Amino acid sequence: MKIYNGIEVTENFYEFFAPYFLDIISHINDPREQDNYNLRYSLSSYLSVMILGLCQGATSMRQIVLFSKDEAFRERASFLFAGANVAQSQNAFTNLVEQLDPHAFQERYNMMLHELSHSGALAPFAVQGLRIGALDGIELHQHIYTDRQNVTACAYCLKRRHKKGTAQEREECFHRTAVLTLVGHPGSIFCEQEPLQCIEDGSEKGSEKKAAKRLLHRIYENHLFDLMDVIVCDALYADADFITTVQSYGIIPVIRIKQANDNSMQEVNDLSQHVSFSREDYDYERKISYRYRIFEHLTSWKTYKEQLCIVEIHEQLHDGKTQQARWVFPQEYATQLLPVLVREFGHLRWQEEINEFKLANQHLHIKHMLHHEPNSIQIFLFLKLFVLTFFSLFVAQYAPRLQKKRIL
Repeated sequence: MKIYNGIEVTENFYEFFAPYFLDIISHINDPREQDNYNLRYSLSSYLSVMILGLCQGATSMRQIVLFSKDEAFRERASFLFAGANVAQSQNAFTNLVEQLDPHAFQERYNMMLHELSHSGALAPFAVQGLRIGALDGIELHQHIYTDRQNVTACAYCLKRRHKKGTAQEREECFHRTAVLTLVGHPGSIFCEQEPLQCIEDGSEKGSEKKAAKRLLHRIYENHLFDLMDVIVCDALYADADFITTVQSYGIIPVIRIKQANDNSMQEVNDLSQHVSFSREDYDYERKISYRYRIFEHLTSWKTYKEQLCIVEIHEQLHDGKTQQARWVFPQEYATQLLPVLVREFGHLRWQEEINEFKLANQHLHIKHMLHHEPNSIQIFLFLKLFVLTFFSLFVAQYAPRLQKKRIL
């Protein structure tokens, strides 16, 4: 049996997952010509093989095709495609996925999320009554070319050079997607994705924020902000414009801040000698000691009209090593966002990057699935995060002992 983050994929999981899995595949229209009598395999047979293959840890289209040839699988899953045969050609799977519409999957999934929320299934993901969204980017299909004269790229490819100006200079093409997930102790719930578009966004540092803003606007239009109260981001998003954008949707922004943000960091450094640390807080499960400082009523971001608050967290690990993190948010939320709560927001966002994104990108090898075809990349990212979402929901409902550490 396949294991993800300590979760064994057993018959119990499939029994839980089946209604949602069947729901999503039954609402996708077949893009192929319906009057084509040569269509030997149903759309549901293709989608069933792909999704169940991902559940079993398929890491490439080839492995998905091999999964479709498994006699035991075909016998047990024949009801999904009316007993008909299953395609066993890699080209057949690839060609079909290129024709599918990723927005059709997302539209049905949005309805599913609202239904899950109304049923109370998302309640275990709240932390002290707050529902936490994590916004981050994931890179897909990285390919390095040693011969820069023969770079094969598409309109969505971003590029960067390695060892620029040297004899070993190489160019890397890659896709990057902004992803918003609901995070909590049972795991994460995928919400939406937005790919960076090279022509519209550019490829310079910070271009991810343009895709993120499109993503937030679509989340708002689809009422998915009803599922969260806070959005946590890394330091890439630490500017007045992005904080204002998040607030405009009625959501609390909590953003990591680093040395690159000179004005705010200088203001905090100037105040450091006047602000003392809290008493030490020891986490016995993580074996980490914490101390906190709060810097309030900051005005160093001139383009942000209101005051800001920064929570500084010092961590001392069991081996004696120390590290520091600073998180910024609007001053109006200071009484609500206690330091220990901000600390947990940071841990959950980091666990999302380490667990779900690393699992999707490295263990499941998203970047090797379908090369440059944009629709295919979006669909496979959706399907992988869709599967991971229901692992998290299964843990929340049936295996609470596997949940991530709880606090407070």
